[in-house]
Amino acid sequence: MDLKTKRVLVTGASSGIGEATARQFASVGAFVILLSEQKEALKSVSESIISAGGGAIPVTADLSKRDIVEGLISNIEQLHGPIDILVNNAGVGLGATILETKEKDLRFLFEVNLFSLISLSTQALASMSARKCGHIINVSSGAARMGLPGVSAYSATKGAVHTFTQSMRIEARAHHVHVSEVLPISVRTQFFDNLKGQKYRPGGLVITTDTVARSIVHCAANPGRIAEVLPFAPVHLAFILETLVPGLFSRITGRSYSKRLQSEVKSA
Repeated sequence: MDLKTKRVLVTGASSGIGEATARQFASVGAFVILLSEQKEALKSVSESIISAGGGAIPVTADLSKRDIVEGLISNIEQLHGPIDILVNNAGVGLGATILETKEKDLRFLFEVNLFSLISLSTQALASMSARKCGHIINVSSGAARMGLPGVSAYSATKGAVHTFTQSMRIEARAHHVHVSEVLPISVRTQFFDNLKGQKYRPGGLVITTDTVARSIVHCAANPGRIAEVLPFAPVHLAFILETLVPGLFSRITGRSYSKRLQSEVKSA
């Protein structure tokens, strides 16, 4: 599908995957609506896209506030026209073990990572259903398919996004609306620096924001053909291992986690 003239709303667009995705969409001719609570950073990204010849407009909104999220899609469409593609990318993390996790932090993560995504997706689906066209792309995480130690709360929110997206994909088909999910592994961004709680450093391979952004744009250009996108394909093997022999997978992951903890203690 030609993405030229398509209106694309990207949440969490002031940095990281969201920024890279907005730039990728703009580079192929789409008009990008950038959403984030980071007003100045958002303005800078928008101006950069426009100076490069693209079309963009910033929208400042705090997705942790329910009263702001409610009716947000309708408000944006009244000002800028119908949204053709929604990319739910905004998210926050928490570096903490289960015993260290505070309930207020857990609720905050679910508010931003899950409840705002469900609300925006539902609002978009209602609008797209009336037009019998549209595409919703939810960015979750590899942690949605296999919970990771040290980020249990984050993994839980992304696991919920994964199953919600699966359900929505089936229901949306009746309305001629496409729903896809992108499951990146650890990405080289400021995300890990901005985690609440203890600092978490991913082990193993770390991919770039541009890699994920290209996967998202490719997914958008092929609506109905791509249900799930893994920007790093070999992670399929880890998913298969966890499904077939979860006990073995847990032992392997546990050893890696223990080594990381020992390394952190020595370097402290």
